[in-house]
Amino acid sequence: MTHPIAEKIAKLLTITLFCVLLMACKSSDKTPSNPSSTNNTKLSDYEVLLMGNSHSAYNNLPGMLAILIQAGTQKTVNVENAPGWKFLDERLNDGVSEQMLKSRKWTHLVLQAQKYSTTGNYFYSTEPSEEWIRRAKAQNAIPIMFPEWARKGNLEEGDRIHQLHLSIVSAEPACLAPIGLAWENARLQYPQLNLHDPDGNHSNKNGALLTAYVLYETITGNKAEDLATISQLGVDASIQIQLKGIASLTVEQNPPCFYYPQ
Repeated sequence: MTHPIAEKIAKLLTITLFCVLLMACKSSDKTPSNPSSTNNTKLSDYEVLLMGNSHSAYNNLPGMLAILIQAGTQKTVNVENAPGWKFLDERLNDGVSEQMLKSRKWTHLVLQAQKYSTTGNYFYSTEPSEEWIRRAKAQNAIPIMFPEWARKGNLEEGDRIHQLHLSIVSAEPACLAPIGLAWENARLQYPQLNLHDPDGNHSNKNGALLTAYVLYETITGNKAEDLATISQLGVDASIQIQLKGIASLTVEQNPPCFYYPQ
């Protein structure tokens, strides 16, 4: 015959063991949370997304831009390229570009790779660019159009591309970084200074830095010519001085956010 006290103790032990096992089962059903999957990464003061093709990536343009913004503002900076090298119309429904835009609280979206006719004889719709501008605004990001520079030897192309992008920001207000115009000013003022890659299309390191200076001014509102020489950029100090002056002069002559005042 079991003693009543012993019986009560046995029941209590059984209940306790059951509760412990139940809690263990519940905890094993939960997958540990993954911080990266919820994008809890601390945001920087400047969150800049570049969306375009190889022209917005060559010679580490995003890295150069980040260095300039950090040096000129003393604030935290994050600059990234959207996945892949594509024209803006190809990104509208690619399944990754919009996801990238919505994945983080970007402060600025730089849009490059509007299709254009290299001969000037054909027209490509600007609606995809205008749609990306609208999507940027919906995410509270400042939209910036990035018109490319002319190919080497094509003296009229830079202005033509700029005018095309000017028509875009006139139709759907956004900022317009006068990159191609800065390249043309550099060609006129420093004809011995090469900005092109040997392929005659992409930028070399000098060209990438000039582009970064123009974007720096467009994003921060600060003058590139006020920046100190930065050895980390990998461009000679004398060339940095020339490029900074060209960028500041061009931006002064062509206010980037005329159609999109801050």
